[in-house]
Amino acid sequence: MMKKILFLLTACVFVFASCGNEKQFDEDLQVAYQEMTKTMTTSSIVCEQTTNTWNTAIFDHKTPSGKYCSDFEDALSELFDSYRESGILDSLSNYKNRMQVATSKLNNPPSSRKDCYNDFVEIVSEVSSFSRMASDPSGSLKTYSEQTSETDESISKKLDQFKIKYAEFIKSGEE
Repeated sequence: MMKKILFLLTACVFVFASCGNEKQFDEDLQVAYQEMTKTMTTSSIVCEQTTNTWNTAIFDHKTPSGKYCSDFEDALSELFDSYRESGILDSLSNYKNRMQVATSKLNNPPSSRKDCYNDFVEIVSEVSSFSRMASDPSGSLKTYSEQTSETDESISKKLDQFKIKYAEFIKSGEE
């Protein structure tokens, strides 16, 4: 009889601890998800503005302020100076750092959340790469435009799938 009671108590403790782990994971996931969407959104905006500025500089010979430029590097330099002055690049860096810290809190997920964790980490990795493209553009206009557009589309698709697949773990409308 004593063995049965001890077994039941152990099972109850395990169940309650597991539920607590899931609840904590879900809370941590929500924070990481919000930081990831901030990083993604800011990266997307910066990449699009960079592509547009680069294109305008090459084809219209104008900087973002409308001044004449003979080299696209001048236009990109002006754009990134404005990003630094307005704090956009600092914000992007902060979002990315907070995303990485929040994601690290998700390590060792409960077994019921392992697939969610793996899918999320895959998206975070891609968002980190996208963030680097935003803050440090390289290549030609064509390759940069193609790479950022493809990455943006890929992340958006994965995010949509993630939100559908794991809707119960993340709060909708808080992106």
